Amino acid sequence: MAISNQQLRDTFLTPQMKCYFEKKLPALCSVELEIRIEETLKFLNIAAYCVGSIPVSKEIDEIWHFWILETREYERLCQAIQGRRFIHHSSNAYMNCNGDVVPSIEDELEQQAALLGTYVLNYGPFEADRVRFWTLAAHLVDNVGWSVEHLNEWLGSIL
Repeated sequence: MAISNQQLRDTFLTPQMKCYFEKKLPALCSVELEIRIEETLKFLNIAAYCVGSIPVSKEIDEIWHFWILETREYERLCQAIQGRRFIHHSSNAYMNCNGDVVPSIEDELEQQAALLGTYVLNYGPFEADRVRFWTLAAHLVDNVGWSVEHLNEWLGSIL
């Protein structure tokens, strides 16, 4: 059974963190803010399976950054989600400076496709207003011309 957006908010988003995000992002309407928080929670909840580049948009990365700044709340969240470990955030630029090998484009695409499949398994099919937050899904819809329905069918076929 898919985890609902409401279940994610009820389980992981405290009233204090909701208030905090409202103060940090006052230009966003409450619906848009909730969507971004939900998609961030989905990403962080499946991040245990993520290697390589971050597969989400700048808007989701921004929510993640704000959460990280509240270190106690972020640590509590990391202990509650899948993997039950602190999720570190490093850029590809830093990885290169550190001598780490950045995965190839082919490996990145395979990894991102697997994460999108994990998304569908955990949260159900992509909704049209959420595709834009996942870089590979957005690329397939916006640049390749897939419909959201086609994206969901493809993800269902690779599971």
